[in-house]
Amino acid sequence: MAKYDITPLTPNPDFDMMYFMEVAGETRIEGDILEEFEEFWDKWAAESLKAYELKNPEGEGKFVLIFLDQAAEDAIEGIWQDSPTHGLLFHALAITMVMSAAQGFVPELQQGKCAPLPRPGQGILAAFEDLGLTWNEEGSVNRKYAVLTPYPYTGGCEVCHLSANCPKSTVRS
Repeated sequence: MAKYDITPLTPNPDFDMMYFMEVAGETRIEGDILEEFEEFWDKWAAESLKAYELKNPEGEGKFVLIFLDQAAEDAIEGIWQDSPTHGLLFHALAITMVMSAAQGFVPELQQGKCAPLPRPGQGILAAFEDLGLTWNEEGSVNRKYAVLTPYPYTGGCEVCHLSANCPKSTVRS
């Protein structure tokens, strides 16, 4: 088993209002919420957003892993407890941030393509462990807001671990 090289990356997510509105399923957002968003966006981008390149040193296999840490999740949970409506908007903000960061590393994702989730092998699982993360068999990591996808882009549904159950799958029979 090859131990994957873990290289920190510097994510630079841009806030795209139209993309956020799509993620949130909203047609308008009040100005006071946008002001709150700016504060959280800047704080999360500086302190909570993590990005790594995971690379098999023996050749095949290179991925980008992006996630928001526990502090961001706790902040969203606190907002949710105070106001489920605001909590849902901040949930969408977190998704927007992680996906915007992913789009910065994998530009094909800006063209509406999904970020396929590969089935992690032992090297990726070891890298997760080194980063303090846990892989769940249903196809997720122990972070609510996370993306693991091939880097650079190598295909969509045909390389995705979730393609058999995904409603957007183009390879399901």
